[in-house]
Amino acid sequence: GRSMAVKPFIMDNAVVVGVGNIYATEALFAAGIDPRREAKGISRARYLKLAIEIKRILAAAIERGGTTLRDFIGGDGQPGYFQQELFVYGRGAEPCKVCGTQLREVKLGQRASVFCPRCQS
Repeated sequence: GRSMAVKPFIMDNAVVVGVGNIYATEALFAAGIDPRREAKGISRARYLKLAIEIKRILAAAIERGGTTLRDFIGGDGQPGYFQQELFVYGRGAEPCKVCGTQLREVKLGQRASVFCPRCQS
């Protein structure tokens, strides 16, 4: 029943633990949900799809050693390789990898949010 946008809602550790900006952006894209939509306006079925995508994306990121964006090195001395699989995060104004539409970037909760206006409704 929250009127806040869904992206900051799922990034709230009181709601979902461990979903930061990168993984929230990617999970919302995979679930086809516009990050600006009000949390209360999303159906239970769409939230179930989002939960599946969050789990899938977090598992894939862990398997690939995380997401290295600059100079981060993991505990094993290796960079994370999940950044090579990002569909939308950090790609504002570039074409969507799925449909070719130009990705848009907005601020939500003081964080950059990139999304595809065609794939995410």
